[in-house]
Amino acid sequence: MNHSEINYTKEAFLNPLNLGFLIAVMATAFFVSGSEISLNLMLIMGSAIELMYLGIVPRNKRFRRSIRSRRAAEHAKPPSGKEIFRLLTKSSQRRYVRLRKLEKEISNNYRKLSYATQGLLESHLRKIDGLLTSYLNMLYQKQRYELSTSGGREQEVIRSIADLRTDMEDDFEKVRSIKERRLRILEQRLQRFEKGAEHLEILEAQIETIEDVVKYIHEQSLTLRNPEEITFQLDTLLEEVGETEAAISEIEDVFAPATSLLNDMDSYEPERQGQESGAFLHSDSSRTRN
Repeated sequence: MNHSEINYTKEAFLNPLNLGFLIAVMATAFFVSGSEISLNLMLIMGSAIELMYLGIVPRNKRFRRSIRSRRAAEHAKPPSGKEIFRLLTKSSQRRYVRLRKLEKEISNNYRKLSYATQGLLESHLRKIDGLLTSYLNMLYQKQRYELSTSGGREQEVIRSIADLRTDMEDDFEKVRSIKERRLRILEQRLQRFEKGAEHLEILEAQIETIEDVVKYIHEQSLTLRNPEEITFQLDTLLEEVGETEAAISEIEDVFAPATSLLNDMDSYEPERQGQESGAFLHSDSSRTRN
């Protein structure tokens, strides 16, 4: 998300509290005022307050930070199953379609079995459907991690950290404090790469396990000689998948929003402005002496 594309004035104007204020002003002006003069006075006062509001609030750092956080949360919403499928590579789409085809064949085979086992079999099918939903999400997460770790970006971050640490050795205290903020950002990026590589291995192992279990159930669905074994396999795998998804969710929560980085950027702005002002005064005084 590009912060420069956010129209903070528009966001302030469309704020529900501001819209409520405008409605209240209009209602008061037209339904309470008794003369044209008082009507005009009410509208002028309301317009003046609104202009002051639009001149101050969009520049407020806390307001801007809240808008950025809300936009980031909106972008972080997970896509639907159909959207995820469209985002997958052709290879991953084929993997998913193959398992859904096996699920359908399992269902058809189950219908041919005795009526007495249908309750247990329906339970199996619900669990398989839940597994395949998780399977689709894991394919998507795996693809995201592969994209984020490709292109040598991790090595680039490692080099940047080493260069920055060397460059900071003889810096003044204020310059060092600014560079330390960048160093923290780079270190968080590196930590994300390292965690991403770890989770990539976990995801691939879990994806392959789901594929093997679904194939096993497909083979057993012709006769269903050991339904208890299938139930055990499904329950165990569902528990493992739940733990994997919880771990993935945890790493996403830690690194994706990056609100701490936004706070660092906000605290950096006044320092940078102060330095720019100081530089301007210094250059202005130099021209005066000359």
